[in-house]
Amino acid sequence: MNHSKIVGQNLPTHNPDLQFIEAKKSLWTGNLIVNKQYQNDEFPYTPEFKDVRKWKSQRNPYEAQKKADKTRLVVAEGAEKEISDTQDGIFWLGHATFLIRLGGKTFITDPVLEKASGMLKRFSKLPISLDKLPKIDYILMSHDHRDHCDVSSLKFIAKRNPGVKYFSGLEMDKILNKFLLGAEGQVAGWYQQYSLEGHLFKLWFLPTRHWSKRWFTDTNIRLWGSFVLEIDGMVIYFGGDSGYGSHYKEIASLFPKIDMAILGIGAFEPEWFMEKNHSSPQKAFQSFIDLKAKFMVPMHYGTFDLSDEPVCLPGEMIKDIAIKNEKTQQVLVPLLGQNILKLMK
Repeated sequence: MNHSKIVGQNLPTHNPDLQFIEAKKSLWTGNLIVNKQYQNDEFPYTPEFKDVRKWKSQRNPYEAQKKADKTRLVVAEGAEKEISDTQDGIFWLGHATFLIRLGGKTFITDPVLEKASGMLKRFSKLPISLDKLPKIDYILMSHDHRDHCDVSSLKFIAKRNPGVKYFSGLEMDKILNKFLLGAEGQVAGWYQQYSLEGHLFKLWFLPTRHWSKRWFTDTNIRLWGSFVLEIDGMVIYFGGDSGYGSHYKEIASLFPKIDMAILGIGAFEPEWFMEKNHSSPQKAFQSFIDLKAKFMVPMHYGTFDLSDEPVCLPGEMIKDIAIKNEKTQQVLVPLLGQNILKLMK
């Protein structure tokens, strides 16, 4: 889509210092801005309080099940030692936080290491002590929601890793520069490639069906998105938060050899409300099929209670879906701290 008409705001539609993906250059000039806010192209969405009120006023069909449920994510044996080692690995630390160590570099996605913003109760253990967390070179930040962009976690990482760099979406630098105590970073619009000369990896920022907000008056003023990371012969898609949409098929056309798709499966009930920004296990599985990736790794469940369903239910559902579709070798459901690279072999 060519966004020649932009309604009302000084928000940037793209980063002029970065290149668009070659296949999109003639079709895309930058992100859509409507009424001083970023907007999804396919599914425009601005959250309204009346929808939240409607959700909270309805009976939760999972209420009794949630009260009785004691299921919790399991930490892999020897996780701390393996995570703190120097060997290649991809480790789920909970929710949307992954430690990716490839090509001699270490990335962390949407780091939330304790309670989210000190408020949301954590239902899963961090599989490594904070003082054992290895050196981190790069932070991939998908968007500004507090269960993904946590101030205390970012400050902790910045203090321990003075040279850490971040990558995120447009206008996220306004808060990340404060949270990360002046760390260097780059922000991009959708379909833009970060400038990484000499870094031995490639990184792109891509669409999701989501939104952004941290306070009362900042809805959709910072851009949300997903990442494709190409490093050491692997292509990894980190999906951030997203409802289902045609962007998955498009990303597959732009990146036809995705090895691993990391996709959110939780915080999906009630679907009439949550599908605008999260995916159910079934729709996440369809996203994996659309992406034509070799492997799917589910995330965004089991750590924080954000919706109606029990926190670990999505993990059980995705296992059943994989069995039904004869994809148990492709849908990898790791334990916390388990080296996912070993599951791919």
